[in-house]
Amino acid sequence: MESSSNLFEVRDDILQLVLNELNYSSINSFHEDVRKIREWMMKQPHLPEVMADKKIENFLILNKGSVERCKEKIENYYSVRTYLTEIFENINPKLPYMDYTLKAMYLVPLPKLTKNMYRVFYHKIRDAPLTANFDYNYAVRLVVNIQELRLTEDVAYGDVFIIDGQNTPPSLVFKVKLTTLYNALVVIYKKVFSNRMKALYLINAPSSVEWILTVIKSVIKPKLFERIHVCENWNTVFEQIGEEILPRDCGGKEKSLEELQDTLRQEFNKHQEYFNQLDALRVNEELRPQRLKNSNMFGFSGNFKKLDID
Repeated sequence: MESSSNLFEVRDDILQLVLNELNYSSINSFHEDVRKIREWMMKQPHLPEVMADKKIENFLILNKGSVERCKEKIENYYSVRTYLTEIFENINPKLPYMDYTLKAMYLVPLPKLTKNMYRVFYHKIRDAPLTANFDYNYAVRLVVNIQELRLTEDVAYGDVFIIDGQNTPPSLVFKVKLTTLYNALVVIYKKVFSNRMKALYLINAPSSVEWILTVIKSVIKPKLFERIHVCENWNTVFEQIGEEILPRDCGGKEKSLEELQDTLRQEFNKHQEYFNQLDALRVNEELRPQRLKNSNMFGFSGNFKKLDID
């Protein structure tokens, strides 16, 4: 599972370390599970393609080596593109609004993994005036496109998020809709990609942070909420993550956010054909052998269930 990415630094030993965490006896047994899933996909007439092995590998890792859970999430991966049109229509990174989003905010994965094999994401407003007419669904779509790059280029056991509130207009946080949070956290993060959030650090938090936390608490379970840390300074973040991973903007040793954002743009351009293909991926319900589990999850009912991400 080698990577040619300029965005993600993936050490040669990462895959083996992850498989050890998942209790695989050998890499051959892991590849055997990948083969089982590939053969299963070949027998699903409603699916639009047989997924590349590298993506299957990442889905299997994200689902802790469970073949059955992996099948379910692959089903959701294609179905969500058909039914959650609020996010997946006009999601291609080549579209003008996506460039607008990258000009308005930094939302970048940091190249180096933590010692526990977690990928760190850094979010910060880049140009406050551009957020005046901002729709947070834009940011959700950007995260989905980054996740697509990860499926093809990255290997990681989970995620750490840093949200830097510097430059954030006070009015911006009140534009976050419950439907957007639900789609981002429940449907996409949990039901499709199975990502594991190790921690979320809020630094330079705006005065509205209590309101933000109240909204977040309404859609996630207490176990996950305990992983959110409001930091008065960078000390905790540096202690937990390490200065070699963090960008120069906050005193770290990694490239600047501007450089990392430029690299992200380059990766989107490099994979433009891939994203064009994703636009056409839809399930054929007439050919589906059996009803999709949790088929109602692609709509917003107004009643949240608590989200549990382990």
